[in-house]
Amino acid sequence: MPIIKSLAERMDDGECVYGMFVFSPDPAHTELAGLAGFDFVIVDTEHAPLSIEHVLDHVRAAAAIGISIVVRVGDDATSPLARVLDAGVVGIIFPHVGLADSQTARAVSALRYPPLGTRAACTGVRAAHYGLSAFSDYVERSNQSTLAIGLIEDACVVDSLDTVLSTTNLDLVMPGPGDLAASLGLPGELQHPRVLAQVDRIVEVVLARKDCHLGVYVGSVEEATAWRERGARLVAYSIDYKILAATFRDIRRAMPD
Repeated sequence: MPIIKSLAERMDDGECVYGMFVFSPDPAHTELAGLAGFDFVIVDTEHAPLSIEHVLDHVRAAAAIGISIVVRVGDDATSPLARVLDAGVVGIIFPHVGLADSQTARAVSALRYPPLGTRAACTGVRAAHYGLSAFSDYVERSNQSTLAIGLIEDACVVDSLDTVLSTTNLDLVMPGPGDLAASLGLPGELQHPRVLAQVDRIVEVVLARKDCHLGVYVGSVEEATAWRERGARLVAYSIDYKILAATFRDIRRAMPD
């Protein structure tokens, strides 16, 4: 049987992994992403009205089709982190990293079992095969492969980003241009020179480090190609609802009146 590498291993080996955000509660969206050849989906619990039950549905669909699930959370609370990790999620995206370093550091620590972190142990959860596999093997595998991903979304954090990253132990860092623009008083102006300068600075700092990778959110294939060439190891393409909406629009526009 071939060895299936985790997202973390693939990025460490120099590969770029591709996925998309999922806002729908329908696990068919995860199945479709896998069938289309994507490596992962990001189930969004910050902006989408999704519950732990919805996350579990997506995790099961991902397992069936052979891709990975990452979850974006709305805060750094450790209780929901344990639940989604126990369900089988392979990574957590934290918003607004740098605004509360100690809180984020505690949350990141909760992603891994001792001695690497503070994650609580339970042998009867789905991720550990409900107790039917050696728990020690799962702990080792999870500690090696679980991804702590940070979104840099606030202009006040960018100048001290290197210090922030030295205290939070993130595996991957993503610029959040939408919130960066808003924090600069430029909501929606993602191509404004000041916003682009903030993104460039984030990229510069991350690529200069050896302890984390660069991830990005893109809205086109051209952007994905450019960012891969720039050094990104994780590319998230748009949002399932946006892709569906744009497809509906383009089909209708192409039809005769």
